[in-house]
Amino acid sequence: MFKKAGAAEIIRSHQKDDLHLSYLRSSISDISQSILGPRRWLNWKKELDVGADLGYFLLTTFSGFQTIGEEYVNIIQVDPTKKSVPSTWRRSFLILLHVGTPYMLQRLLDWFERRLRSPRSHDIPEDSRIFLLKCVPVVRESVTFLHRLHLAAFYLRGLFYHIAKRASGVQYLKYDLSRQAPDVKLQNSFRILGWLSIAQLCGSLGIRIYQYYSERKKTMKEFPQFQDEERLADALMDPKRKCSLCLEERKSTTATPCGHLFCWHCIHEWCQNKLQCPLCREKLLPQALVFLQNFDPP
Repeated sequence: MFKKAGAAEIIRSHQKDDLHLSYLRSSISDISQSILGPRRWLNWKKELDVGADLGYFLLTTFSGFQTIGEEYVNIIQVDPTKKSVPSTWRRSFLILLHVGTPYMLQRLLDWFERRLRSPRSHDIPEDSRIFLLKCVPVVRESVTFLHRLHLAAFYLRGLFYHIAKRASGVQYLKYDLSRQAPDVKLQNSFRILGWLSIAQLCGSLGIRIYQYYSERKKTMKEFPQFQDEERLADALMDPKRKCSLCLEERKSTTATPCGHLFCWHCIHEWCQNKLQCPLCREKLLPQALVFLQNFDPP
């Protein structure tokens, strides 16, 4: 007997898939690092991770099979009619959205930001360039906010765990011979979690807006000669604030026990494959990294 899959089964399924995907990414990274070397591997790390995810879903979802997580909790994908499995084009669209869209969006924003900061951007009016540079981090944060809002909606309704499944209309049914009634208490617990997530998002958004205007007001008061935050950041930038891994300005500066500084994202990606400092080769554990919360200038 088929019935609607509950939120608990869907979450366990994706957790199981994430576990196997992490193992697959790690294995491919180890092989690539031994062949290409640390620097080239780091330059191609994101592409290798996307390739690992794409290979996993091509062998499972695209081929018409259950993923390991779906098989673990005994759920299957169905189309919006809930009477048949998704068609090939629908499964292809799902994989493209789920794997390719986040990567392409991140690459597009990175390229757009580098283009605006490069000397070739002088053909763009200065006011427009500064405005567009301010929009890039807003877009990044908006994407994160959208994902969290979508997760809260999943807790409330229990239908689509990923945005890609909502866009493609892919849902889940569970094969259950016991014919037990849905656990009402468990469903209510997820709904409470959904409302708490929405409240937390609203609070975070309000705090973020307040901090932005407070910092802007303080900056303009202390540095009246600068008309905007972009010129202020360029004037106060220290040439030593460059990450040794990505060779760009450090973001979310993080210190290793040996005292070297890197981007939070870069050093965590490095630690997934080598538990040693990239500069001095001293042994290092991820939990020993220290995020310097107030180190970076606003």
